[in-house]
Amino acid sequence: MEELDGFRRRLQGRFPRLTKSQRRIATYLLAHYDEAAFLPAADLARRLNVSEATVVRCARAIGFGGFPHLRRSLQDLFRNSVTPATRLRRKLADLKDGHVLLRTLDMEVQYLGEVLNSVEPADFDRAVEIILGARRIFAFGLGPARILPELLELRLRRFGILTIGMTESGRDLLEKLMLLEEHDAVVAMAFFRLTPELNTVLDHARTTGSRTVLITDTLGLAVRERADVILAARRGPISTFHSLTVPMAIVNALILAVAMARPKETVASLERLERLRDASGLDTLAKGGG
Repeated sequence: MEELDGFRRRLQGRFPRLTKSQRRIATYLLAHYDEAAFLPAADLARRLNVSEATVVRCARAIGFGGFPHLRRSLQDLFRNSVTPATRLRRKLADLKDGHVLLRTLDMEVQYLGEVLNSVEPADFDRAVEIILGARRIFAFGLGPARILPELLELRLRRFGILTIGMTESGRDLLEKLMLLEEHDAVVAMAFFRLTPELNTVLDHARTTGSRTVLITDTLGLAVRERADVILAARRGPISTFHSLTVPMAIVNALILAVAMARPKETVASLERLERLRDASGLDTLAKGGG
């Protein structure tokens, strides 16, 4: 895998043979590889006031098979160079001007506003249809993001929808994944890195004929042919520390949309749960909560 220094040497070695427009692109790639890594060719072209064809030719001129190959290389560079520590340092620098609570809330509100531009209502509706049409839901997420599938599992199970959480990593994931069948659906939450676990989940879902919904920030282009619906949960600048506010809002919206689509069944299931709580005497602390 090419490192950042190797990428710089690649560009510098080919720079003299590039056209004026290609040099402008190469200069931008060196200075802003973290941003360019997640831009479609058309967006990069507009940003640099060149044609999309020029961007594609530049990718080939610097030794890549095409722009998708260049972008994958840039994404690898970015993920290898931007550690959790560096992302946190950048976030702390952003928070220095003003009170940390107010600055954080301002940022989160801004990111939530961007959902209106990143998630198409038609895609959201398709995701709801997939959930409603499935025999069982498999909710997948790892690391800090595991709170999202855990929430989805809890709520849908209370609505009477059989939901299986998949928050294990490595080979432990396979024990639940082996249960996945054609009429089931996967709702996966994954951010920043295309992990072996996510690859395995998406590949096995395709093998079984299960439908998939993916909530992600930067992985949409990498897996767009392997998921039925992708909901883009942009969480602010890629190189800084992120919260889960935006994907959490999308998950909550999915939960409520499912409830609205089947209100009688949902209410009846919650009432059965409440009667069971009352009869069992096991709910002494949770009365009225959750």
